[in-house]
Amino acid sequence: MRTVSLSSFIKTSSYWSKRVGVRWQLLLSVVFLWLASMWLRNEYGQDDSNLWLVMNQFILLVQWTVILLFIFSLLTALITWAFFIQGVKNKRITLQAKFGDGKKAQAGWVPFSVLIQGNVLRPLLGTIQARLVFSGKRLSDRVILDVNVPRPRYWWRQAIRGNGQTLLHDRGIYDIEHVLISYEDMLGLVSLPCTIPFNQQLYTLPRVQEPQKITAQPNATEEQKYRIDISKRVEGEHVNYKEFETGDNIHRIVWKIYAKSGQLVVRIPETKDPYASHLYFYASFFDGLAAQEGAFETELLNVYKDHVRNLLEALQRNGYDVRMPYDQEVPRLADTGDKEGALYQISVASWQKQQPPAAFVNVNKAAFVCLPSLVQVNEIETILKNLPASVPLVVVKLSDAIPSPFQFTLKDIFFKKEQQPADPLRKPWLLSSLRRDLQKNEKEIAALLKQRDNSWLTRTIGFEK
Repeated sequence: MRTVSLSSFIKTSSYWSKRVGVRWQLLLSVVFLWLASMWLRNEYGQDDSNLWLVMNQFILLVQWTVILLFIFSLLTALITWAFFIQGVKNKRITLQAKFGDGKKAQAGWVPFSVLIQGNVLRPLLGTIQARLVFSGKRLSDRVILDVNVPRPRYWWRQAIRGNGQTLLHDRGIYDIEHVLISYEDMLGLVSLPCTIPFNQQLYTLPRVQEPQKITAQPNATEEQKYRIDISKRVEGEHVNYKEFETGDNIHRIVWKIYAKSGQLVVRIPETKDPYASHLYFYASFFDGLAAQEGAFETELLNVYKDHVRNLLEALQRNGYDVRMPYDQEVPRLADTGDKEGALYQISVASWQKQQPPAAFVNVNKAAFVCLPSLVQVNEIETILKNLPASVPLVVVKLSDAIPSPFQFTLKDIFFKKEQQPADPLRKPWLLSSLRRDLQKNEKEIAALLKQRDNSWLTRTIGFEK
């Protein structure tokens, strides 16, 4: 049996309510006028006095005035709306939209603009509004097209434009499917819709946090580029062999291979290389605690992505070439360069359960390792057994990623605190079983990391032991 979450039901109902056209103000006005008329007739309808005759005529005058005003308001909206639809069908009206920079934006309030070119008529004293429609029937905030774009050397306009912002809180990909244009009459009783196809894809970046200073050195030798403090092992003894040549040390002949195949081979001696080329940053998105992905897991993912971006940029400030291996396949975005690849990967990654950190992290290459506290303590213990002591390990603490509803400051007493998208999750998170599991796991992780230097369990900003 298919279940529908409350959040998806709200999104779907909000979308279809914008497509109906009739607003609740019209229904409320009709019901109010009908009830007021019935009440007056019940109270004074049997009275034959001159007062009632005058009141009855006044009621009729008000009723017809309101009805004619409603009809006039609706007709102006219907005529201009029908004219707009006809212009769209005949391709005399075109639409342009710009969202963020066209490819990416910082998570939060993202600016966007909508421009309609052609002979567009506004309803008398009404408005033309536009909303972006994302996949999953998610709607952006509305923007009113109230700016006229004049035609050069003419007094009439060639287009109308509107600028606004919409809140995109989750870090990830947003697919725009079409633009919803609504014609609203002067009384705000109807909102007549028209959808225009418009395809665009945009991804939101994790938020920039307070800069951190992290010291790390490259650990992987691909080319002699950076001189490092501790020489790294390269291929050699017990790994590679070559045929015996004149001048080779006869003590390195592998007699077992000679006895089996009759071929003389020698071991290649192991060497130490004091150079390295790249700094490998391993950030795992493994989720070993949550049973399913819901609102809590999405918000924890947002917070974790912010930390991973902060660590990546801190490592890049060391002046090394930072490479970031991926633990999952993500959809490709057109025109994404190599420099944007790491940030894009962080932005669109999701929690995964297929590749645990112990199988993902290459301890011979890793120069910095970042894990979420959703990783079980036994997985972290497995990594620590093989990870060199010189490689830093950071575990991002997520149990307090959603603040407590009782958390406030002195300033909050005198000033109203700005509402955040995660505020509705505060009270449910306090009683969540996932929060209790996280706290228990983090307690065991903290005890484990005390046994090793160069390891941290982080909170919001900054490292702490």
